[in-house]
Amino acid sequence: MSRQVRLYLDLVRRRCGPQAEQWWDSVLPVHSADVFRDELSRAYARAGRLLGNSPLKLEPDEASVDETSGLMPFEGRPVHELGRTALLLFAIEALQPEVHVEFIDELFVRGDNAERETLLRALAMLPEAGRFLATAVGACRTNVQTVFESIACENPYPAHYFPELNFNQLVMKALFIGLSLRRIVGLSERISPALRQKVADYVKERRAAGRPAHEDTALILNH
Repeated sequence: MSRQVRLYLDLVRRRCGPQAEQWWDSVLPVHSADVFRDELSRAYARAGRLLGNSPLKLEPDEASVDETSGLMPFEGRPVHELGRTALLLFAIEALQPEVHVEFIDELFVRGDNAERETLLRALAMLPEAGRFLATAVGACRTNVQTVFESIACENPYPAHYFPELNFNQLVMKALFIGLSLRRIVGLSERISPALRQKVADYVKERRAAGRPAHEDTALILNH
């Protein structure tokens, strides 16, 4: 097990009550390679109930771990998100590489909205994260705004891995539902002539209908 994953697992364990601690230790047989996919899937689903929604407050020594590990920051996020992300990282190391993509997609398809949101925010942290592109692109079709925000906003994954067509579709959906384009990580580096044209057409259509266009269109049209 990598040092980074072990550190994150320990951060979760420190916040477990007696019942959750017993469960956490049973889920993560850190000294054994005998890890089963179905058990990890069930643990990912149960983490919300057992770890809870309390905002994570890191101690000074823990904050240094969070900053230097290269993983996503969890300060102020629900504890269950830290736990679920730790489980994802653990699973990717423990399971055979040939099942990784299917495992991640199954978690997304079968999960509730909170499970999906955590998974999408964690995608960029996973090894060879480009493998999970289909799951990320598919998530953009959701009608649940919080799920869409989890992939579109404060998330480096789309800018790093989305093809131009899919990235442009993400930006346009953000415009249509009123999200701030400033929340899209790496937007300025992904502005293309095709995206400018889509945004210009959107502005024309809004004005023709007597409706205001999203104020953040200037970020693209004036780039």
